[in-house]
Amino acid sequence: MSANNLKVKQQKNEQNEQEKPTKLDKTKQSDLKEKIYTTRQVDTSVTILDSPENDVVLEALLFLSKYADINKNNVVNLVKIGTVEKLLNNLKKNICILRLSVRLLSNLLGCEEGIYELDQDKYNDKVIDIATMYMEHKDSHVKGFCVEILAKIANSCRITTLIFKVDLFNPIFDHMRSLKSGNVLYFTMLLFYELINAPAAVCVLPECPRYDLNVIISHLHHKENKISNIVLDILEKLSRYGLPFLQESLKKYGVMEKMFKIVMNEEKLEQHQHAFNIIHNCLNSNETCSYFVESIEFLELCQWLKTCNPKFFLPLIEIFITLTAIPEMKQILFDLSVEETIMYFFKYKNKLLINKTCKAISNMTTHKYCCETMLTPVIADILIEILQRQNDEEDRYNEVALKTVFHFTRRYARALSIFLDRNFSPVLLNYFLEKSEYITEESFLMVLEILYKCLVHPAYQKDFLTEEILNKILQLFRNGSVTVSTMCCEIMSNIVTLESFRKFFLRKKGASVCMEVLNNTNDLNLLTQTFFLIFCCLVYEDVAMVLLHSGLIGIMKKINSYILEKIPIHKKVKKLALQFYPPIKFYETGRMEITEKLPNKFYVINGLWNGPFPFLEILEMMHVSPYSTIYIVDYSYEVVKGSEIEIPSQISLGTVESSVSRSSGSLTESESNISTPEVPSVFDINYGHISKDVFLPRYIYHLQKYEKYIEGGIENRIRLLAEYVDILLCGVKENLTLPQKIHEYRLHIECLKQKLGNNIIPVGFLRMGFHCERALLFKALADKICIPCSLVKGSLKVYWNEVALFEETENQKQIKFYIVDLIHHIGNLMLVGSREANKYCNFN
Repeated sequence: MSANNLKVKQQKNEQNEQEKPTKLDKTKQSDLKEKIYTTRQVDTSVTILDSPENDVVLEALLFLSKYADINKNNVVNLVKIGTVEKLLNNLKKNICILRLSVRLLSNLLGCEEGIYELDQDKYNDKVIDIATMYMEHKDSHVKGFCVEILAKIANSCRITTLIFKVDLFNPIFDHMRSLKSGNVLYFTMLLFYELINAPAAVCVLPECPRYDLNVIISHLHHKENKISNIVLDILEKLSRYGLPFLQESLKKYGVMEKMFKIVMNEEKLEQHQHAFNIIHNCLNSNETCSYFVESIEFLELCQWLKTCNPKFFLPLIEIFITLTAIPEMKQILFDLSVEETIMYFFKYKNKLLINKTCKAISNMTTHKYCCETMLTPVIADILIEILQRQNDEEDRYNEVALKTVFHFTRRYARALSIFLDRNFSPVLLNYFLEKSEYITEESFLMVLEILYKCLVHPAYQKDFLTEEILNKILQLFRNGSVTVSTMCCEIMSNIVTLESFRKFFLRKKGASVCMEVLNNTNDLNLLTQTFFLIFCCLVYEDVAMVLLHSGLIGIMKKINSYILEKIPIHKKVKKLALQFYPPIKFYETGRMEITEKLPNKFYVINGLWNGPFPFLEILEMMHVSPYSTIYIVDYSYEVVKGSEIEIPSQISLGTVESSVSRSSGSLTESESNISTPEVPSVFDINYGHISKDVFLPRYIYHLQKYEKYIEGGIENRIRLLAEYVDILLCGVKENLTLPQKIHEYRLHIECLKQKLGNNIIPVGFLRMGFHCERALLFKALADKICIPCSLVKGSLKVYWNEVALFEETENQKQIKFYIVDLIHHIGNLMLVGSREANKYCNFN
């Protein structure tokens, strides 16, 4: 090769080396040389954009694009000098200018000033043109820049509404389906993300022919993180809406299972929060909250939780709270041993997590076998330890754990024993006695119910039946809220069988508390439960008498009749109370039935009585004589063979004393004697007190002695008794007019009161009387000689006796009731309901 040829070749190589671009070395400061742009050049280039010459416009666009790429300040400057409007005017020019225009416009929208500039009504048509180009333009670069522009301005509600005038969703789904990578796919998804900010846009998705959520989900594991992240953003936003058609799509394509995989993948830490958010959103929807339970991914998650970092416990416990709250899921969860996974959450001592775990366990306790499996000694110890924690910012008084203990004791028979065997008693009493004012009423009711179980449990009631606990229960019954008061009343109703409680109840004036509650509440449940407590107490004489002394019958009258109609047990309470103390029954009902005999010390108030019913024991103790006249039937003495009077050992009203009468002292000497050898004198009276009736036993003795000589049926015996009563009470003077008889009667009564020193007159002392006196004496004597009769009080001081007779009619025996005439035709029997009977009873 000649020298000339070598020289020419060398020159060409040098020329090629000079033309070849050199690689920028960023490590050398000398290579980082920024081109200097003058303001005049930039302004000139912006002005040139309106030129009709395409070459000049193209050169200006290249210059401005390089200028905008340098830094953000340049972009802001271009916006301020009106570049946006000029670029929008170039959208109809050739492809080269169009590409550079939409590229530069996209750069200018990277700042807020650019977005504000484009968000004006005058550019509405241009925005629609850009959207149209995105859908219809054939150039991929133009489409890419257009979608980038739309994605940046779609966060404006006005523009979103504007671009919805064209059908964007179909091309968006087409592009997401066809594109595999690059910025175009990213900005297409970003545009979709911005569009679904509007609920109205989401609602039209089902109407879109190309709508397919799987198109988006398919890019979840894209190799470019920004694309997989935007997919998670889209799924999070869609799941937050909770619309059925969206949730069905998420369920169809197994989004929950995919989220579980992301959570278990420690290489995707930056996506965990998005996955947790999607999981929680799906848990709030009926379509997606439980479908995944039997999936492999969920079972893997349950096993993974046993060994994973505790930081995952708090966000994932919500899954188990939601699942355990679904009744139909509990058997499946038990079959899959999910309760074991739930108990693993106790490994972490975070109070919020502990509370959520307790909530999930409480939900599972409704399943019998889960309850038995989960309450192990270890879990019981953990729960008691939690209840002893103090001063936590979260759930200061550990009420969530308390609720879990409550659910165990309510739903598992052995739960109470398991807890109490682990020193649970001090914790329970601390809540009941010390923390009752600080915890919520719901929690305190749980404490009360657990305590209730302890008080009625034979093995533990002795430890809990203390003065302090009973005092608190009685105080809460009196002053607590309606719900608490009702619960305390129910507790007392079930321990009233215990003698120690009854003694406490009497000592602390529990009867007065019951009356106060009846007086002050209109709550139906509380009234019902209080009546039930009283009903249980009326079985015991000492408590029953105190209740009657406390004004039970009078208070029941004051309760609204409309409310009482809704409490059927009040009728049984009233009936039992009246049957227990016949004098008050007669006072209230005005009737002693044929089947009821007068007890010893039965008494009747003759005349009006406006105050509370007077109890003889209280009057005797207080040395008070009643204003009205009271007649008492005293069977204390009995005439026996040999003319001796004995005090028989028989049940009487005097033996049924209240705690008030018991405290008044022992019986007097005359009362304590079993027998006396001599008949007391008429003047041997207990002046100022209730005197013994020494005459009534003689009347009974006479009747019993001579009755056996009477021939005939029951009618003759009745007539004899009526005549005997008339002889006793007819007075000493004969042929008196009615006014004279009334005068003599009043004089006689006043003399007796003066002689006895009391307005309480034994019926045997009477020597004159009318309806009341005669009917009472007739009943008192009839009961002793086996003549069944009633004692009835009518109006205007009219009293009468009814007797029952068997009569044969058409070969059948029927019972008919007759009234005994003790005033006019002595011994005459008047059929009940007949005219003469009604006249006698003053029914006319």
